Amino acid sequence: MVIPLVPRGGFTVRRIGDRWELVNSRCYGRTVVLHSWPRDAHAEAFEHCHRLNQGVTAQQQALQR
Repeated sequence: MVIPLVPRGGFTVRRIGDRWELVNSRCYGRTVVLHSWPRDAHAEAFEHCHRLNQGVTAQQQALQR
């Protein structure tokens, strides 16, 4: 079972079996896993993904200025 959770910045946390995976399908494709966490470490996975997406959003805003 795959549960994709798609944020704005391109980084995605998805659950595959007993682990969470960080991917960025816009840059690397859907098959490249950038990092993974055990299933019980979901808070860490989401925090990491959120921080990465905030950095991407801040860079995009800076470029538009």
